[in-house]
Formats: sequence, structure tokens, C-alpha cells
Amino acid sequence: MSHLSAPDLAGWISGQCGGRPLGIIFDCDGVVIDSREANITYYNYLRAHLGLPELTREQEDFVQAATVHQAMDAIFPRPLQPLLRDAAKRISYVRDIMPHITCYPGLHDVLNFCRDAHMHLAMNTNRTDGMDMLLDNCRLHGYFDPIVLASHVARPKPAPDGALLILRTWNLPPRRLLFLGDSASDKGAAEGADIPFLSFQTEGLAEAAVKDFPTLLQALKTLRV
Repeated sequence: MSHLSAPDLAGWISGQCGGRPLGIIFDCDGVVIDSREANITYYNYLRAHLGLPELTREQEDFVQAATVHQAMDAIFPRPLQPLLRDAAKRISYVRDIMPHITCYPGLHDVLNFCRDAHMHLAMNTNRTDGMDMLLDNCRLHGYFDPIVLASHVARPKPAPDGALLILRTWNLPPRRLLFLGDSASDKGAAEGADIPFLSFQTEGLAEAAVKDFPTLLQALKTLRV
């Protein structure tokens, strides 16, 4: 499905969630933050150190949705992986990577509206570390509770473990919530927890997709609990 307009999106959300959602679960990379350039920069640096060519477009897409361990296994031959530790020591995350990470336009407007409307906000990410630094850089402290990392659950996305942990924390019915993601792993996690899934900037992934946060904000403002 193509990106929905704000009125059509409001109708879809209302039909799925019975009105305005009581809470929204956000993926991190590709939804809350635009980290694609940062990820590509990081992995290409490591590949160059090992004499490997830059990532292909298919590899770039994969590492964006994968855990660090999954990405490493997919893009680095196993015999070369012991050499990555020395290469990683040469990278300063603050100096070399963080400048490439930004929030998507309109994100804070959506988060502030949701907070003012007493909606629950959580994050379910396949990241394993670096979250505090990211929250500082993108002014995101205090919005999400809980923040579920891949290291917090037995199985990362696409398994629903993280989403189910959030459901237990909130003690809310899954059909009254919304999961906002951009990858098949996000969709799998949402479906496994029976939470309506909305695709962010990724057409053809799910029944409904939204192109940006201003559109989502317009839709949410028209809904009542």
C-alpha cells in the first residue's frame, strides 16, 4: 500500500485501535532516528580496514534492520572477524559516527503531543548498546518507557519478545496500541504480539504506511480515545 494521507491514516488507526492508540511502540533506527548513513559509514570503515569493498545496497538494507551480531556475521567473513577489534578501536563513536545520526523531522512534535495526551511511548530496538549517548545527542531522554534493547530479551526482533515485554509493563491490550516500524523484523515483532503495525516510510511492507511524522501528527490529532 502507498503512503496514506492524514485523514485516511486516521481512519485506518481508528479501525485498528478503536480510536486513538493508548500507546505507541517505536522502532529506533529508521524510525526514531535516521542512522542509515552512520551505519554505512561505520561498517564501510571496518571493511576498508580489512581490504574489503564497500557495502552493496542489499547489504546496506540488511544491516539497518539487523542486530550488530547479525550484521557482522553477514558482511564479514568469519576468518577475518578477529581482526575487527583492532579496527573498531580506531573509531571514535562521538567523532566519527554520531554526527551522521539525526532525528526525523517532526519526531519531537509527535512525542510531545503523545506525552501531553497521556499516551504511553516505548522503544523496541535491535540495538545492544550506545543508547544513552544516542538519547543525549537527539534530545530524547524522558520520552520512552520502557526502552527494550536486543540484549534485554532472549530473542530480538522479528521475535515478539520485546513487544511482549512492553505489553506486560504497560498492562494494556495489544489491539489498543500501535507499533511503528520500517522493516520486516518490526512487522514480525508486532504481528507476533498482536499489535497493529504501521509502516514508516516503507511502502509495500504492510497494510498501511505513513510517509512522515507531520502526517502522523495530523492523524493523531483528529482521533479520540
